[in-house]
Amino acid sequence: MQIETLSSLEDWELAWDELASEDAGSVLVFKLSPICPTSHRAEEEFRRFAASLEDSRDLRLLAVDVIGARPISQRIARDTGIRHESPQALLLSRGHNVLWHASHSAITQNALSDALGLAKV
Repeated sequence: MQIETLSSLEDWELAWDELASEDAGSVLVFKLSPICPTSHRAEEEFRRFAASLEDSRDLRLLAVDVIGARPISQRIARDTGIRHESPQALLLSRGHNVLWHASHSAITQNALSDALGLAKV
């Protein structure tokens, strides 16, 4: 499954606004630092997980560079109410619900798969 990179606040605002829709699917956001070894390990887990998924209209995968796109990362923390960490993964659903979040070594393929079960994707 394709991972979309958030490169502007407008990209995030559109994704966030879509979650207000009655027919919204889920969004899995991955926040990473390009200079952090822990982020690199978590990114490998996230990318392997994404590659194992079939394309779905009910799930979007988003990634954000917390250094290059700091305002987006800060806005995600503000909008979701989840304190910023890096690396970090957040599973969001319709109504702006945070179904699951994890950071650092807790981001594994198994954990991501289990989280999707919460969204029934």
